[in-house]
Order: sequence, then structure tokens, then C-alpha cells
Amino acid sequence: MDTHYSRILAFRPLLILCLLSVVLIPRRSLAQGLGGGLGGSDGRIEGKVKFMPVPYVNYSRSLGFMFGGVPMMMFNPIKKDTLSPSSLIGGLGMYTTNKTWFAMGFGMFHFDRDNWRVTTFGGTGTVHYQFFLDFLSGIWIPYGSDATFAMVKVERRIYRELYGGVSYSMAHIITSLENLPVTDTTRLRGMGLFLSLDQRENPYYPTKGYYSNITFYGFPDWLGNESVSQKFDLDHNHYFPVRGDQDVMALRFFAGLGLGDLTFNQQYIVGNRDLRGYTQGAYRGNYLLALQGEYRWNFLPRWGAVGFAGVATVFKAINEDDSGKLLPGLGAGVRFKAFKETNFSVGIDVAKGIGDWGISFQIGEAF
Repeated sequence: MDTHYSRILAFRPLLILCLLSVVLIPRRSLAQGLGGGLGGSDGRIEGKVKFMPVPYVNYSRSLGFMFGGVPMMMFNPIKKDTLSPSSLIGGLGMYTTNKTWFAMGFGMFHFDRDNWRVTTFGGTGTVHYQFFLDFLSGIWIPYGSDATFAMVKVERRIYRELYGGVSYSMAHIITSLENLPVTDTTRLRGMGLFLSLDQRENPYYPTKGYYSNITFYGFPDWLGNESVSQKFDLDHNHYFPVRGDQDVMALRFFAGLGLGDLTFNQQYIVGNRDLRGYTQGAYRGNYLLALQGEYRWNFLPRWGAVGFAGVATVFKAINEDDSGKLLPGLGAGVRFKAFKETNFSVGIDVAKGIGDWGISFQIGEAF
């Protein structure tokens, strides 16, 4: 059998878990600012509960047009705790023109004067995706995965702005190649360790300071994984107030390293986590480096716009010619403040990469 198809048969579809958890879960982020300046918000709403239903409209060259809804609720769980940012829970239901669908719930919770943080999500769905191989003048390999997935992450303040935490994730995935009689069933179990240095004044829309993370994620055999692997991630996000504290300049660096028996879909993919403008999954490898910047312009009390640009590269790529190739991307988007007290927004971005482009719906900002 051709070695390229041997690699196809060997893969385990962790991509689905990564795709759903990274692209579609709201990050600890950020909307555009308050009229009259962004300062003063500590990430808390007024009152006990605020509800916001948001329509979901998106487009990807791989998934097609996407339609759905994102109902969200922000609330203060403990009345006496006036120092923690407000907590957030929500759901997402989505269907695309290539028959991808899923339903999921998510939550981000702050307790005990923000000494404890809990993030969780879970759901089920079917994703139809693809990857690219450069032999025979290059071909796209389509596949579909039925996935049930869940994750919980718990963080504790260690000292001042330093947090440490653990996480657990699981996924049950059945994947089939659409043009070949191949089916693969996988059960993934992962444990994570985290260290974070958080000097943001507002977890939903930082205007100054930085947020740095070191993450180790392991898939050991004692949890029932067939392939043993590890992943190390390092990211640094820095925020600068500009234009009289009305706007924000945000910068991000990301480095990812995969070790061990890294399966096909545990590879890093340009466009999933960093660098908008790549939606087809063409550039993937065991290591990823990415650098990007974004200007967040707040021109009305509840409306804003962003402009962004960046560059990424992968190493030990599935296609050898892609290793070390510089992949630039740039684009722009609009933002609407869904929860004005906390500056938490939703929006749509349009981005362009090399031979690729995409429209992405944002719950919060990209970073």
C-alpha cells in the first residue's frame, strides 16, 4: 500500500476536538470599548444576570455556509463576592451547507475573588473536513467524523497574578474517509497542566498588560490511549491602550511542539488557533510558530472594528515542502458589544492567506 495512504489509515481524529474547542468556544476575551474610554471595567455586569441570544452566521471554504444560534448568559454566582469577574454560560447549535452539524454547551466561571477559575464545555456532532497531500500533483482527501467530546479545566491563583491548573478532556470519534472504505474508531483521554501569568485588568476585554500561558498536554497509555503523545504550547498576549485609551493594540505570539507518537490529527494546523485566513487545513505539522497583531478601533459605544495581520509557519509538516514556509495572513472585521458592562463582544472577520481565505464568526476576540 502507498505510504501516503498508510498515513491516512493510521490517523486518529483529534482535529475535531481541537476545531470545536479552539475555534468555536469563547476565549477569555474581549469586546470593544465603552463610549468615553475603555478604562474602569473589571469584567462584571450590573445586577445578577444578563441574557443575550446571538445568531451564528459563518463561512468556510471547507465547511461552507454555517447557520445557528449562540444563547449566552452572564451572571454573578456569589452575591458577596464583588471582586470576581462575572461568569458566563452558553450554548451553540450549528448546521452547514456541507452537512456538518453540532450542538454544545460551555461555561467560564470565576469564584472567590477570582482565586478560582473553571472552564468547561461538551457536546456532540458530525464534521466533514479535508486535508491536503502533495503527491500526484496534490490531492485533497475528504473525511467525516462523528464526535462526542467534553473538557473541564480548573485554575487556582498561586501568587498574585500567577495561576496554575489542571484539565481533563475526552472524545469518542468515529471517522471515515469519504472516497475509501476506511473507518476508524478512537477514544481519546488527555490530562493537562497549566501555568498562567495574568496581568489583564479585565478578562473579557483587556486594554493593557499581558497574559502568558505555558501548557503541557499528555495522552498516556494508562488513560486508555492507543497512541502515547505529548504537546507543549507557549503563548504570550500583550495589550496596549492607544488613542487616549479609546482603542487597543493587541499582539500575540504562539509556539506549539508535538512529541511522541503524534497522530495525524494531533498535528497543528495553520488557521485553527492562530492566523485567520486559512480555512482549508492545507498547512499542518508537528510544530507551529505564529506571530500576529490586531488594532481594535472603538468608534461607537457598542460598535467597533478590527484590523489584523500576522505570519505563521509549520515544521515537520505532512507535506515536506511546507516545512518552514512563511504563511502571511491579514484581514478586518466588525464587533458588537453583547454585554456592554464587561465589553464582551461578538463579530465577524474576513481574512486572506496564501491561496486561501475565510469568514469567521467571533465569540469574543481572537486573543
